[in-house]
Amino acid sequence: MYSLRMRATASERHISGAERIVQLKDVQSVVKELADRAVSHENGMPNSIKITLEEITGDIQYIPALPLTSITTRNHEEAVKITTLALTHHAIPQQIAHHAIDLIQEGGAPGGRSMRGAMVMNYESGLRIEPDRERGVRATRMDMSQEAGEELKKNLSAIQLSDRAPMIKEALTLASKVASLGTIAEICISDNLSNHTGYVASEKIGFLRIPHLKEKQVSIGGRIFFVPTTINLEEYIKEVEEKPVIIDQATSTRVISTGEFTEELKRKREGTTTSM
Repeated sequence: MYSLRMRATASERHISGAERIVQLKDVQSVVKELADRAVSHENGMPNSIKITLEEITGDIQYIPALPLTSITTRNHEEAVKITTLALTHHAIPQQIAHHAIDLIQEGGAPGGRSMRGAMVMNYESGLRIEPDRERGVRATRMDMSQEAGEELKKNLSAIQLSDRAPMIKEALTLASKVASLGTIAEICISDNLSNHTGYVASEKIGFLRIPHLKEKQVSIGGRIFFVPTTINLEEYIKEVEEKPVIIDQATSTRVISTGEFTEELKRKREGTTTSM
């Protein structure tokens, strides 16, 4: 198996990126697919496209996807409220949750630009601990199996999200890998110009798709990985960036209202439910 990674930039500004794990026979077609994606992205035309091919020599970990919940937020204010509730459910202080949302929308890289990778934040103090604030920590070497991808597409069609399937598949793949590595929670807001959706994800709460989390139609976005104080940062970053993971099972998908989600969290806090 081979890891294929694409990164497209325009004068160091991030345009597009993608990750695949493929068999040797599929390398040529997937390279073309990634190159086509790079030159047709809504965030602009890149002046640099880097595609890296690397043989995977170690073991690949196979894990199921996080269960997916799409919440029917109607506007930005509702989206922020739901995101804050989801983050505080992981014992992340409310002030830090709000700071994280603002930080992503302002741009985490120097000069207020989107980062190439993720910010890493101590979930108790709110301090950023990633070594490079320009590059961040980039989750790589991951993919979803063809069978799991087809099952996910079918599940998304049942909740009227088939048109978003490619983007959701990529986000869910990344979130599922990151959640499996000891991450407390992840928050992400798309940096695609026309995509206003974000998500919160963890093993505790699953993958929460949250429309309207982006306030403005801009190509600024990003993600934050919340981690515990006790984490071995060097080892954590190595696993996020280098551990090969394939999602081999699509799990449940559903749509719920903001009120239903709020009630679920309330019941969970009171101990009347055992899972989301």
